[in-house]
Amino acid sequence: MRTAHLGFLFAILLSSGPAAAGEVATDDYPWLADAAELPPMTTLQSQFDPPKGFTRVSAAEDSFASWLRDLPVRSDRSDVRAYNGERLSRPSAAVVAMDVGERDLQQCADSAIRLHAEWLWSVDREDEAGYHFTSGDLSKWSDWKAGERFVIAGSKVDRVDGKARADTHRTYRGWLDQVFTYAGTRSLARDSAAVADSDQLQAGDFFVQAGSPGHAVVILDVAESSSGERVALMGQGFMPAEDFHVLRWPAVALADVWFPLPATADGVVQTPSWSPFTRIEARRFK
Repeated sequence: MRTAHLGFLFAILLSSGPAAAGEVATDDYPWLADAAELPPMTTLQSQFDPPKGFTRVSAAEDSFASWLRDLPVRSDRSDVRAYNGERLSRPSAAVVAMDVGERDLQQCADSAIRLHAEWLWSVDREDEAGYHFTSGDLSKWSDWKAGERFVIAGSKVDRVDGKARADTHRTYRGWLDQVFTYAGTRSLARDSAAVADSDQLQAGDFFVQAGSPGHAVVILDVAESSSGERVALMGQGFMPAEDFHVLRWPAVALADVWFPLPATADGVVQTPSWSPFTRIEARRFK
C-alpha cells in the first residue's frame, strides 16, 4: 500500500498494527488524505453483516474485492447529496465517504471508473490506469502525467505534448475528471470484459446498460449460502453527479441490502433505480 500523505502521518504513528474492525485504514483510500476534514466513518463490511445463513466469499489480499470490502462509509448520514450540495431522494443504505467533485461529472459509469482507479493507486499500480472516451480514444494516466494534452472538437480528439505534471494523487484526481468528462456507459465496454459464468461474479464487477442515458451499478461485496445461493451489496452513482451510495430495496434484497445474484445466464438483477440488468450485462475491468 502507498505511504500516507504527511497530513496523516502523526495519526498513523500513534497507532500500531492493522486497523481494528470497523476502523478505516485511511492510507488505503487516498482521496481521504486530500480532504480538508473527514466525517465519522466505518468500513463497509462492519456496517453490513451478511444475511443469516450466508458468509462472505474469500477475497485475496490487495485485490479489488478486498479493497471494496473495507471502503469507508459515513456513519453520520446515509442521505445522498449532489455535487452542489442538493439533497436527493435515493434508495441509499449508506454513503461512501468519497468526494464527488465540484462539477456534474462523476455519475454512474464514472463512479465505477473512480473506484477502480483509486484501487490501482492504493496498490501502486496506477500506471496501469487507462480508460476510453466514448469517441474510442484511450486516456492513460502515464501519458497524462508525462504531459499529454487533448484538443477536442466535437467527436475529434487530437493529442499534443506539453509539460510533465506532478506525480501526485491530486493530479491523478484531476486526470480522472478529464476522463469523466468524455467517458460514459458506452465506453465502459472498451475497458472491461464480460464475466463468463454466474458463479464467477465478484466484488468489483459491474452491471451496465449502455445508452444516453444508460446506467451502471457496482458489486461491492458478495456472500454465499451453504446451498450456493449468492447475494451482493450493490452501489451506484447517478445523475446528477452525487454521493456514491450503497443500495437498499427491502422489496427485493435480503436484509434490505443484499441483492440476489442470478444463477443462470438468463437471470436478471433487479435494482431500485433502473430497469432490471440481465446476467449477460455483467462486466469486469481488464
